[in-house]
Amino acid sequence: MRYVREMAPSTPSVDKSSPDAEPVTAASRGSGAPTSGRVERLMRTRLRGAVDGTVPECTGSMVTGVWCLDREGRPTGLTAASLLDQTLATSIRAAAPELTWMVTTELQLNFLEPPPADGTVLEAWTRSGFVDPRGGVSFGTLRGPDGREHVHAVGWFQTVGPTPAGALDHFHRMGALPLGPESDVALDKLLGMRCPPSSAADGRPANTEGLLRGPDFPAVDEFMNRNGTVHGGAITKMAGLAAQAAIPVPQNFDLQSLRMVFLRPSTGPIATRARIRHTGRSLYIVDVELFSSRTTPGNPATHAPDNFPGADLDKAFESKPVAQAQAIFRPAR
Repeated sequence: MRYVREMAPSTPSVDKSSPDAEPVTAASRGSGAPTSGRVERLMRTRLRGAVDGTVPECTGSMVTGVWCLDREGRPTGLTAASLLDQTLATSIRAAAPELTWMVTTELQLNFLEPPPADGTVLEAWTRSGFVDPRGGVSFGTLRGPDGREHVHAVGWFQTVGPTPAGALDHFHRMGALPLGPESDVALDKLLGMRCPPSSAADGRPANTEGLLRGPDFPAVDEFMNRNGTVHGGAITKMAGLAAQAAIPVPQNFDLQSLRMVFLRPSTGPIATRARIRHTGRSLYIVDVELFSSRTTPGNPATHAPDNFPGADLDKAFESKPVAQAQAIFRPAR
């Protein structure tokens, strides 16, 4: 096992290039620039490699816009979940190049200040903290051009087997799709969020003892990663939106933190259920479980279309969850 050296001071530099531009390759030592898929393109992110992995490096950036707005029309740091998930893994691979195939097992995001949604470029600065032959943990921040930090992130990763046949081709094919007007929308619409009738504002309970049905995300074909499973960053965004949909008057609360635990791979539409664990004047705590109609990794091209009716997604709850989350909200500033 290896412990990496302490974080060294660094000064962020701003990447003013387009997210569609070719990524800058890393130096000969370290991890090469990861390939962008559809999730990265929808979030207007640009991925880089890491030279060292044990000290803070700018491993990616994102251009802000309307896709940084939540269901209530407010800027949300949830948009950066996929960028941070990818760049945290990049630092692990740079510190331990032998760890070729990895999955995220846990992702913790602390939201310090909402990001802008005006075209500002934000950067992910990440470093590994500990690595061994099974994986490791890394730390990162999302920063603005003025050095202001918007999100803190911690990710745990484990090694897995190689990508299933056909999954990589599907990943590249989805990543090559153009961005049209339908991609210039708020985050919930970008993810295809579909709310049940009971999730309307006047139907949200103030507190619940059991888990209640939350929004569905039926169209996930574009959100597959290189391993042929739904991108952990996309699932994280879904969990945050589901938690927000569960609380009354969500516009009065800001997401303070979100802890994700990834339990099983997901290869199909996502269904959610949520429970308000605590309500108060200073905090809301919401538990979220995410289920999938498919959990067997494979070639996404062989899957049935993702236009699932609600009845089919109901069956997802008969299996074990693919991820669990806890979201903490504080009064809006």
